[in-house]
Amino acid sequence: MAHYSVAKTRDNLSSLIDKALAGEEVIITRHGKPTVTLSIAPAARAPQVDMVARQAWSERLRKFRDSAPATGLTSLDLKRLDQEDYERRFDR
Repeated sequence: MAHYSVAKTRDNLSSLIDKALAGEEVIITRHGKPTVTLSIAPAARAPQVDMVARQAWSERLRKFRDSAPATGLTSLDLKRLDQEDYERRFDR
């Protein structure tokens, strides 16, 4: 646990926030007495990204996408077909 005066905190706020985000508890003192604690709740910490798992997931997604049959329809075609179906059902 690191202790910083208000004046030192003012000069180094960005780096102290980074320390808190990294999991370190930062205590800010006023007149030598602990006043404020900078910390982050465990649930709010950014999850550590496993790059190997992320790459494996991306590769599985690419293989799935490539194996899916192509419809030959664009999103505009699908929207037009949906609009025609809606009109056929409700605009009599």
